[in-house]
Amino acid sequence: MTQHEQGRGGTSRWRRVARITTEMTTAFVALAALDWWLTGGTGFAQIQPNPYWLPVLVMALAYGTGPGVLAAAIASALWLVHVHEDAGARDYLDYLFHLSVQPLLWFVTAGAVGEVTILRTTRQDRLETRGRVATRNLARLTEAFATLSHTNRRLQVQIASEARTVGHAIDTATRLSSIDPAERRGAIGELIALAARTDDFTCYRIAGDEARAWLRGSVTAGRPDIVPVGLRERILRRRGILHVANRGDRSVLDGIGVAAITLVDPKTTTVAGCLILHTLPFDSLNANRIADLNEIAAWLTPLMADTPRATQRPVRSAGLVA
Repeated sequence: MTQHEQGRGGTSRWRRVARITTEMTTAFVALAALDWWLTGGTGFAQIQPNPYWLPVLVMALAYGTGPGVLAAAIASALWLVHVHEDAGARDYLDYLFHLSVQPLLWFVTAGAVGEVTILRTTRQDRLETRGRVATRNLARLTEAFATLSHTNRRLQVQIASEARTVGHAIDTATRLSSIDPAERRGAIGELIALAARTDDFTCYRIAGDEARAWLRGSVTAGRPDIVPVGLRERILRRRGILHVANRGDRSVLDGIGVAAITLVDPKTTTVAGCLILHTLPFDSLNANRIADLNEIAAWLTPLMADTPRATQRPVRSAGLVA
């Protein structure tokens, strides 16, 4: 329980005590004044049931055993103070019984009714607490269900409108064997976009002392044609993946992209080029995505040779028939 809740609980207890005190004082003052006005101050000895039962029952029913017993004590004191019957004409034990039976009934009734009230209020508080918890859980479940429904609808729309299906990937891969170099390069670009999950990329070839753009994605307008010297030297030195999730790589990638993949020729172990992803969600640079980028580097480097896959049939020279 926090300090704020403790302070609020203490304030509530003091308000409850003040309310009980005020109600009890008002009730007994009014009954004492009524007793003095009607019977001359006899404690309602000739009136049955005695009106002092009212505050005792009300306090016990409303607030429990403690206030009920306190009301019984006050009622008993007022009863004993105001009863002025002559005990000489009655037996002494009968007179004591007459004086004590009313307070005894008040105390017993206040205790019994007060305990029932405490059990009832405790059960009611427990049910209210469970109701608040259930309401809070229902609100959380409703919110979670709404979130899941929204995600489900978004994924359904994405799947329905996604052009890069398995069939599309197979069709793109078959175009790699085309005789037309432009069609092969377009197929390579679509495969890169499909694997990297972004169309904003540039593939650079290293020739001599510079790395020049060789293949671009569909949304790379304005990207540099030549890799800056600092980034090119880092690529040649590291021979791995540079990305902004590493603090040391951010300076060389600043203003260029979020990831740079070194393309190493497996035959000569020389750096053939690099693939730079200009835009990519920062939270997607996890272990799975790094593994995917390594896979891209493995199959992209051989494709940079850009040689036709189709073979030509040998042509026989025509000879003379004897």
